[in-house]
Amino acid sequence: MGSKPTPTGFKFTSHNNLRRVAIRQLLEEGYPKERIQVDVDLNTKRVDVFADGEKPTIIECKSFKHTNEYASKYLRREGGGRRVLCQPFFDVDEMWLVYRTKKNKYIVIKVPRPQE
Repeated sequence: MGSKPTPTGFKFTSHNNLRRVAIRQLLEEGYPKERIQVDVDLNTKRVDVFADGEKPTIIECKSFKHTNEYASKYLRREGGGRRVLCQPFFDVDEMWLVYRTKKNKYIVIKVPRPQE
């Protein structure tokens, strides 16, 4: 339902599914379920997921429709034809790239912020 084939061969998933994936990841990292909240107002900003703990974590879920326009804007072809994600990092410590497989499993790849 949330996964659709696209011209670039990527799949995308719904915002709600991304939130579920984020919560599952936080639980696996040891955050107590009762300390994880969704749609929270923090300092006049609404965030998708907030996990309070030893290391408080804020998660913003962004889903993209991978159209040809998206591919030309965010994906770059390397010499060998491989596509590389070139999405800007905004103000985050790390970015989670979520991939939905054909068997309805989610793979989360955590990419740390590049050191300047």
